[in-house]
Amino acid sequence: MILSANGSETKIESLGKNVNISASAEFDRKDLSGQTSSSAVSSAGNKPKKVSVSLQIDINKDNNLTKLMDMAEALDEKSNPIVYTVVDRQCQAMRMRQVIFAGSIQSKKDDTLQVYNVNFSLQESNTVAEKREEREKAKAVPVVPVNDGEISVGSVDHAKIVEAAKS
Repeated sequence: MILSANGSETKIESLGKNVNISASAEFDRKDLSGQTSSSAVSSAGNKPKKVSVSLQIDINKDNNLTKLMDMAEALDEKSNPIVYTVVDRQCQAMRMRQVIFAGSIQSKKDDTLQVYNVNFSLQESNTVAEKREEREKAKAVPVVPVNDGEISVGSVDHAKIVEAAKS
């Protein structure tokens, strides 16, 4: 897994060993069955996907843990978390392109193995669903009342005129 932002890139595997990555996607569905046995549902949107990463960082390379912390705590000029471009086959397969550090970073020292067991989470940013919604909003033509009883449709498309007349 490679995370890059602002001209800098970090290969997570170079920070430690035994890197494990798991990803998840949550779909918000609303039950429409009421008091019936129906299985009807409606979509309430797709939530940002999440990636959990675990790795072991050698105790003698604690600067790698510091680097990871710096990346997680980094903010842009508007005090928003830095958005990282992620390069990872699993993330690409799940259509994740950009992520931010989210949740927490846990680090537990293992004296036997002489490593820090580190876990952290990334959350999708600028999701595909968000981009789709933005495109749909940009396509929408506003219906503006002109005079009492008149509507400016902003189009000569018959379907849009009929739709505007219904509202």
